[in-house]
Amino acid sequence: MKKIHFSSILIAAAFSTQNLHAQDSIVNFKPKTVFVEEMIGDKRQFLQLMVNKVFVEKTKIGLLSISSYAADYKDNLGNNEFQNTSLIYHHLFKGISINSGASFTSVEGLKNFVGLHYMYQRKTLSLIYMPSYYFINSHKISNFALIEYKPSINENWSVYSRLQLHYNHDLDNGNHFRSYAYSRLGLTYKYFSFGMAHNFDRYRADKNTKNNYGVFLKLTL
Repeated sequence: MKKIHFSSILIAAAFSTQNLHAQDSIVNFKPKTVFVEEMIGDKRQFLQLMVNKVFVEKTKIGLLSISSYAADYKDNLGNNEFQNTSLIYHHLFKGISINSGASFTSVEGLKNFVGLHYMYQRKTLSLIYMPSYYFINSHKISNFALIEYKPSINENWSVYSRLQLHYNHDLDNGNHFRSYAYSRLGLTYKYFSFGMAHNFDRYRADKNTKNNYGVFLKLTL
């Protein structure tokens, strides 16, 4: 937990130095991000793919899809995890969009949701915040946030830091259902980022915990 707090403080401190202006997020709203990341940890392997693209710029309709896979090093399929969240969004104003989509997990299967999200994307700083309401089969609310801070060192190199947070609350039972905090700290060379990684996962009402420390390699297009 101390390492989580340390990484979070580092990223928050860097984030606070950036002068954010809401009007900047409306100019040329054309988010285009595809990244794939692999983490080799002490307990298990983790892979994440994210696609964020506006398909129709005049109407500002886009797709956001986040997929992740996790598997330990033992031959036990029950410990493997898969999750995909895919949604279509329509940008309204100042980086704020409405969305609707579906999420699939290896535990719950398919579930539909509606929600909002805020998106800010620049060379040095990017932010996604997405509150959602799940209404099929069960009733849940979730919050997702992703912050990347990449201050430049020179033309090809920059510092890379990321904090990715998720919390899912079960409204039917009034309990915690799923949450995680993923932190990254390293360097970026052109399209590649690499460095130290930590994944902190919690499950169900009893908040069963999995910690995973390791290294990561990320490709951004």
